[in-house]
Parts: sequence; C-alpha cells; structure tokens
Amino acid sequence: MRWSALAIATAIVVAPAAYSGGKLNGFKPPSSAAAATATARAASESVDRFIVTYRQDPTLRASTTAASRVQGLATAARDAGIGIEPLRTLATGDAVIRTDRKLDRAASKALMIALMKDPNVLTVEPDRKLTRQFVPNDPAYPQQWHYQSGNGGINAEGAWDLSTGDGVVVAVLDTGSTPHVDLAGSYVAGYDFIDDLDTAVDGDGRDADPNDPGDWHSGECNIFGIPEDSSWHGTHVAGTIAAATDNGIGVAGVAHGAKVQPVRVLGKCGGYISDIADAITWASGGTVSGVPDNATPAEVINLSLGGGGACSAAMQSAIDGAVGRGTSVVVAAGNSSSDASGFTPANCDNVIAVAATGPDYQFASGYSNFGDTVDVAAPGGTGATPAEDNILSTLNSGATTQEDDVYAWYAGTSMAAPHVAGTVALMQAAAPMPKTPAEIEEILVNTAYAATGFPVGCSYSKSCGSGVIDAQYAVSVASGAEPLPDAPPPPPPPPPATPLENGVTVTDIEVEADGTVRYELQVPNGASNLLFAMYGGTGDADIYVRHGDEPTDTAYDCRPFSAGNNETCFFPAPEGGTWYVTIKGFSNAAGISLYPSFVDAGWPRALEAEAAQLNNHRTRVHLQWTHGAKYVDIYRNGAILKTVRNRRLSTTDTFRIIGSGTMSYKVCNNGTQECSDPVSIDYASQKRRSKQ
Repeated sequence: MRWSALAIATAIVVAPAAYSGGKLNGFKPPSSAAAATATARAASESVDRFIVTYRQDPTLRASTTAASRVQGLATAARDAGIGIEPLRTLATGDAVIRTDRKLDRAASKALMIALMKDPNVLTVEPDRKLTRQFVPNDPAYPQQWHYQSGNGGINAEGAWDLSTGDGVVVAVLDTGSTPHVDLAGSYVAGYDFIDDLDTAVDGDGRDADPNDPGDWHSGECNIFGIPEDSSWHGTHVAGTIAAATDNGIGVAGVAHGAKVQPVRVLGKCGGYISDIADAITWASGGTVSGVPDNATPAEVINLSLGGGGACSAAMQSAIDGAVGRGTSVVVAAGNSSSDASGFTPANCDNVIAVAATGPDYQFASGYSNFGDTVDVAAPGGTGATPAEDNILSTLNSGATTQEDDVYAWYAGTSMAAPHVAGTVALMQAAAPMPKTPAEIEEILVNTAYAATGFPVGCSYSKSCGSGVIDAQYAVSVASGAEPLPDAPPPPPPPPPATPLENGVTVTDIEVEADGTVRYELQVPNGASNLLFAMYGGTGDADIYVRHGDEPTDTAYDCRPFSAGNNETCFFPAPEGGTWYVTIKGFSNAAGISLYPSFVDAGWPRALEAEAAQLNNHRTRVHLQWTHGAKYVDIYRNGAILKTVRNRRLSTTDTFRIIGSGTMSYKVCNNGTQECSDPVSIDYASQKRRSKQ
C-alpha cells in the first residue's frame, strides 16, 4: 500500500502579479464516506513490498544476524511459494523486501505468517504508500486570512516583529521542489529519496536532485480511474513555510527568514514508508547508507502526507531517531473526517499532529481528521467555496510537467501542517537556546489553548487539538519574553474495554480492516488453564492478549497471527489480575465468536474492608469477600488474626488504638497460601478494595 500527501487537486491559480482566473482541476470535495472508501481501498489493494522489523539483540554478531536473516527469508519464500528479493536495509535497521508478484490481502497475510516463523522477526508490514493530504475547492479572489489575528489566523503578523525564522532549516518531505520567483533563495540542498522507478518518474532512483517532475497520472492512482494533473504539492507547502515576504510580489511565508530543504519522497501515486523513513533520518542529521550526510540538518520536518493504518515500526523508529537528534516532526492529521488514530504517521508517537480549521476558528469538519492523537489545529481552509476561505501559496501552472510560476488556493491538513512547521522555525530562531521537540510541542499546545481555546465544532468527545496555534504567543514564550501558560485540561479517558465472563461466549463480533475491538477479563489468584479462543465468522481477524496492560502490535503475551479467525491463546498458570484482549481486523471480519475460560481454584477474592470509629478509641473493620474454602484464615499485618467458617463471606475486627495508621488484611484458604490480594485501610473509615 502506498502513502500519499494529504491532497488531491486545486481549483484556482493566479499569476505572480495578478489574478488569472484559470482552473487546474475541479474535483468534488470528499464525502462523509471518505474514511470507508479509504479503508476499502486499503483492504483490496495488492502489494509487493514489505518492511521486516527484527528484534534487537545486542549479543548477536552482525555477521550472524545477517546470515540468519537471509536464511529466514529463504525459508519464508519456500513456505509461502513466493519469490523474495531483499531490496535494502533502512537506517533504522529494518529490511525492505519485494515479492516476485503483487499479493492480495490473503496472500500478504500468508507471507507475513511465514516470515514471522523466524523468532528474530518482530513485525512484518506492507510498505505502504502515503499520499498528499489536501482537498479541492472553487475559485475566488485571494485573501491570506490565515496569517492574520482575529479571523481564524495564526497571528503571524505579531510574531514577525519578534522572529522571521532566520538560520533555521525546515525539511519538507513531499513531492520535491520547483523553481518559483517567490521561493528564490529560500531553498537549501535537498535530496530525492524515491528509489522505485515507476514512482519516481524522473528516470532514475535516489539522487541529490529533489526537483519535482510532476505527479500526474491517467487514472491508475485512484479506485475511480480518474486522471489527475500534477499537484506541485511540495511547492505549495514550501511557500506557506518560507515564501519571500515584503518583496512586492506574490504571497508571504510564515517563516520567510528560514530555509526550506526539499526532500522528495512522493511521486506518482504517492510514496513508500521505507523511503519516507530514510528521508526522516537523513533530514534530521542521521546516517543513511549510500546517501551523503546532510550538510544542513533540519530543526523541523514537515510531513503533509499520510495513509490509513497503524504507525509502522520502521516509521516510528525513524521519528524517534529524529526527535532524539533535536528535530521536531510536524504531521498532517489526515482528510477522512475520521479519528486520526487510524491514520499514519499522525498516529505515531513523538509527532505534532495538526488538524485543519477555516476562518473564524471553525473546525474543517468537511474533511479534517480529529481525535486524541491531534495536538493542535491550524488554518487549512474549508475545502469549499469561496476560494478565499482556503490557503493561498506558491505553485506551478503545468498540468503535467513544469511551466510557469503561479499561486493557488489549496485546502486540507496538508496546508495546516506547514503553518505549524513555520511557527516552530520562528520559535527556534527566537529561543536563546534551541528548544527540544517536547518543549516545542508543550509551548504550541499550551499557548494555542490559552489564546483560542478549542476550535468551534470541537469538543472533548471530538478533539481537534488544544486550539488554533498563536504564532506570536508561541514565539514570545519560546524567547522567554512571556511565561508558559497552563496546560489545557486533559481529554476524558477512553471508554473501558468490554468485560468478559468466565465461560461465557461473546458472539457476532465485527471489526473493520485495521480496526480493533477491546475486551478484558478478571482472573483470580490461583486460576489455571486460562484460554481465549476466537473462532468462526468471515474475513480475517487476529487476537492479541496481554496481562496487566492493553496489547499493542509489538507488546503482547500471545499473538498467534494466523490466516482466518480461528486463533487461541492458552496460559496453563496465569497471573491473577486483569487480562486484556484486542481483536484486530486484518481485513473486514464479521460473525466472530470469543470464548474465555479458566479453572477457578476457589481462592478468596474481591476483598473489601470498611472501617468505623467507635467510642473509647476503638475501631471496627468490616471485611467481606467472595469465594474461598469451608474455613479461611484472616491475616492482619502479615500475621494470622483468626480462623473463621466461610459461611457468610465476612467477618469483623475490632481493636483499640490511639492516633492514626493503617492495617493490612488478606483472606486465605485455611492452612494454605491460597490468598486474596491484600487490602489496606486507614483509621479514617476509608473503604479499600482488592485488585481481584
């Protein structure tokens, strides 16, 4: 699967000095079914490239590791009946492989299963392509409201009195660069990271020329078969960040004193995760095999691109490396009117995910993603008429190949992200010492909430960031001129997982491709033979099980990962406590059943204690519990207090003491260490409950 920039097309262009009124493309804005369409496309798309992430074992010699990897690939190729070609090793240590033919969803799963028979393999993921992230709009006369204050803009005019971003490099990982009169002198040397010739369309693979040759196509890049002209997406993003300002022509840029480093990762139909991951490493000053070191590492990376699915392990490693080197990573939230947690790289850790707004701080509900993974919002336009409600920036007039300098209104989270990236450049240039990415994010989040509050149309249940960024406020805090405002209130916790009951089957479970359904089961101390059995239904889902915390793609106690829905996880001697179960859709799946069971040893559990103050400095503690043998021992502060008949599942303890303190209790089957979890109680009549 390919990732793409968060963009499709545009509508209006203007010449450098005057409005021309010409159209590039006219596409309908995305419907409310955009997310479903994206999911369906991802589920049906055939792929021939995969990223294999290996477990890190520092005790292994490099030569041994390389040999075992080759053997593992050979074995998987034989078992799956598929030819495998190793392409390269990423800067993160992950391997990119290509199969001898494109594989559908089921064949991809079979190959992934074969590869993960190698115990050194942690994950196998399709090398997805990401796409541009903006939406079409209709023509109107230009107004750069998105820089101003009081109209939904970022208050850039006030920030420019404090900083222009001088000395800061912003890497734009996108479609590459085009010459433009309003970007003359704004570029520093970049790189072309596209190694697939069909995607590159410039006749060669990776090289030092990030020039954008155009990403037009004849309809092969979308499920509707609709041809699209070249987007010149990277040029539009670059103009928002650093277009020349106060030069008497064209438009302004947020950080017009900064430099843009064009890094080409998107070509025809988008760009691969593997290329984007290496580009993130290189742009932030890391080393990529076969590529000269970056002479001007970026302090900010802008990723106006994305696609559906979980954050790739390779992408997360690259982002973590960049952040560790001091580079802030700004990401578009996506344009599917859906929760951004299902779209990557917005759902990766350590990024600044950006939702889009229109004038008057209105959330761009017609397309922008939302959710708890979004950090802030910024102007991205409405994606509808009039055109002046969208984002004006630099572009090229060519329908396929480069022609003349123009300007155009685009809309989307692709347009929102560079407002934030440019503001980060202003902040770093104004700061006495470079700020860490965590400090940058905190300032952006806190000042946005303090300045604008939640965008209109957003709420705790539909979060779209702490607010629209305020460039002047953020720069003032970064420079030390103003104190950091308080953090916004936290979002509400996610809904709890659905509880399971011992021996009770849950039926008719449905889960979409890349979606999840969450459950939890309370397992008492002493239980044995814990079983989670998933079976039946249609499609392909996978079960992930973990004790004490919710499982993830890379953290779990059991993950069978087989084809179809028949998977089991069995634990002969499980720990007591909460066991979490996640069912994840590899493809759309329905009619699934989940059977949880364990053998209950009958130990006491669910112990509760409640204290009451009596006269004469006496305290009475009432204990109650469930289960247990015919007789049970009551322990107080580690010593047996008494043995009682377990008929009423309760007892009392009365003691005389002056002052305050705590008592610890537990209940055990008589003469054994088959005990409940302990519970502590103070003398202020506070109620405590055991964890079981």
